[in-house]
Amino acid sequence: MKSVLRYLYKDKVFVIAFIFAVISMFFIPPSRDYFNYINYKVLIIMFTLMLAVAGVYETHFFDFVATKLVIRFKSIKWIGLIIILVTFFLGMLLTNDAVLLTLVPFTIFITKHTKQEKYAVIIIILQTIAANMGSALTPMGDPQNIYLYAFYDIPFGAFLATTAVITISGFILISITAMIKIPNHHCVLNIVAPTVEWKRFFLYMLILINALLTVLRIVPAEYTLMMTILLGMLYGRHLFKRVDYTLLLTFSSFFIFTGNLGQMMWIKDAISHLLDSRLSVYFTGLITSQFISNVPAAVLLSTFTDRAYWQPLLQGVNVGAMGTIIGSLASLITFKYIMREYRSETKTYLITYSMISIIFIAIITTLTLLISI
Repeated sequence: MKSVLRYLYKDKVFVIAFIFAVISMFFIPPSRDYFNYINYKVLIIMFTLMLAVAGVYETHFFDFVATKLVIRFKSIKWIGLIIILVTFFLGMLLTNDAVLLTLVPFTIFITKHTKQEKYAVIIIILQTIAANMGSALTPMGDPQNIYLYAFYDIPFGAFLATTAVITISGFILISITAMIKIPNHHCVLNIVAPTVEWKRFFLYMLILINALLTVLRIVPAEYTLMMTILLGMLYGRHLFKRVDYTLLLTFSSFFIFTGNLGQMMWIKDAISHLLDSRLSVYFTGLITSQFISNVPAAVLLSTFTDRAYWQPLLQGVNVGAMGTIIGSLASLITFKYIMREYRSETKTYLITYSMISIIFIAIITTLTLLISI
């Protein structure tokens, strides 16, 4: 029982989503329609990406790339900036949580190795924002992007055009902040890049590419699932244990909850009436993300948001990744590392992260709305 309670405490978002789904069943009794609520394509893409990224992670490829880039520099300013930018650009191709799981420990190791630990917190803060802003660009970068891309059947080019303002402005703000906040202190970095298991790397990349082709609507989701299971069973059975099934169950719970809400016409009409302009949709997505995280916010609000307003919803939940520490599920990953490695710096981390986020939100929101006019 203690293990179960510990698990439920750890995955509070899933517990909340499950409870909401169960409550909604009292109003809309279970039926065959429930199967139509669930977006299976989204679940298949997420499952494939998680398995492929877990495999690539094990090959030490991320550490190899980061190490090769930072060993050329002798200043914590440039080492920190490179780590932050690597996080930013990898986030475009891989999910932001996977990138942070790899590169935040790398940052901790590098700052300890160079005796520059006092700058670890600011680098990790900017890494967190970089992962969220970089991953905002592409459908495969964030779970909410995968969902909205499939839910509204958004053209790939239109998606990039909509999120580009967030990523480009985020890149500029992150780079400037890093140059200002991280001093140009000389340090010695004597490390060797790890050896990459290239055969396994290319195998897992095949799985990843297959997922990306499904995102681009070139390969059917059913084919991707079949190939993922086949290759996984043959070459990486242990990777199935690395998949975040709780996240998949969280999505399924929200699909049921929002699907049932959509059947309650009085609720649907009332909320849809509030989401009837670009500004209301954008700020509702931004603010809701601060309280329940941007992934469930995207699933919930899409139920009541007309297709004509998919752009402000997409932008709102992506900018909403900043702000509170729960704005993005990926942000909680870095906070756990802070709690474990720099517990005495927790208050400083939260204050600094919040202040930088508020400034970034204000600037990016202004630019996004001006360009959208």
